Amino acid sequence: MMYDMYVKAVSFSAGCASTAMMLTPLLVCKDIVKKKSSDHVNLSTFVGALFRSSLFCRQGFLLNLPTVMFVHGMGLFINTLYLSLYWYYSNKKNDVIAKVFKTALMSIVFLSYSFIESKDVVVTRFPIIVSVIHLSLIGWPLLSVRETIKTKKWSGHPKPILINTIVLCILWLLYSINVQNPIIFTQCSVALLLSLAQLGLLIIYPTENMPISKSEKDE
Repeated sequence: MMYDMYVKAVSFSAGCASTAMMLTPLLVCKDIVKKKSSDHVNLSTFVGALFRSSLFCRQGFLLNLPTVMFVHGMGLFINTLYLSLYWYYSNKKNDVIAKVFKTALMSIVFLSYSFIESKDVVVTRFPIIVSVIHLSLIGWPLLSVRETIKTKKWSGHPKPILINTIVLCILWLLYSINVQNPIIFTQCSVALLLSLAQLGLLIIYPTENMPISKSEKDE
């Protein structure tokens, strides 16, 4: 009885904290409004978040995890607002629309598969697909480590997004342990390691650090 109450408390806390953490990108949005341009922010950060929310919402339904469904249902709504703001302040609106359209098609394909596939295997296969996509979206900036070291400038996820991801991974790790779900545990463990590595690179090579040209030095 006490253990069940503890699991529900952890689940509720993780859900509330996750929903609250989704407001972290407001710091990025504030910077976008201040500069009246979103072109300095990587579009993949917002598109990827929306894409992940659509898949995780479905995964929560398949695994019968109401907390996951609620959190990522909210994520769909909130990230849509962020993406709308990004589009409004972008000087490349057609490119933004094209990328969102392609991402939406991908989401439809994966979601359709989850409805077509046999119920006996979809509860295993779909979460595996989601895990691969989720971790790829989080870890893609690490593919440009050489470029980051060369330019001494981080061009991946913004700091608020990384800190947000790290905190959420820790919360969901606790949640996965309590509900004894190895799928979510694996997803969060690897995502936490990838996010910590990126935050380390961001600290070493801040986004604001721009190489000073020789002509600027002479002036």
